[in-house]
Amino acid sequence: MYEISYIDKMPISMKIKTFLKLKVVTAFFIAAIVGVSVSLNNLYLSIAGVLIGVLFLVLVKSRVNGVLVDERVISVSGRASYAAYAVSTVFFAFMGLFLLMSSKGTGDLAVELIGTVLCYASMLLMAVYAISYHYLNRKYGGHS
Repeated sequence: MYEISYIDKMPISMKIKTFLKLKVVTAFFIAAIVGVSVSLNNLYLSIAGVLIGVLFLVLVKSRVNGVLVDERVISVSGRASYAAYAVSTVFFAFMGLFLLMSSKGTGDLAVELIGTVLCYASMLLMAVYAISYHYLNRKYGGHS
């Protein structure tokens, strides 16, 4: 028999709804500030607008009463992040190898440099994944 957990029984409180509304308003605020800063050709204004918006959301999120994520959301985000890691690593590696091989005959140093950077970026992604996997596996009970 399917048993409903406590998270499923809990209705979305007014505070969570208020947070979601503030999140949308903050996104519009950030978009407006970035739009104005682009039209004024002012990089500092856009950076300040994004930082203020993110800081505001962090401060508001700490005040929310209720559950914002459940186990399903965590599982889906973990699978999505792994898929993004796998696709980007393979893309960087193959694109880097392609650029390195295509630059050998021509002597084009810019293409060779870009290929080298992409290969090193894919190696960095693999190292970060391996280290974080090892750390989180040990932290949450894995014994390998």
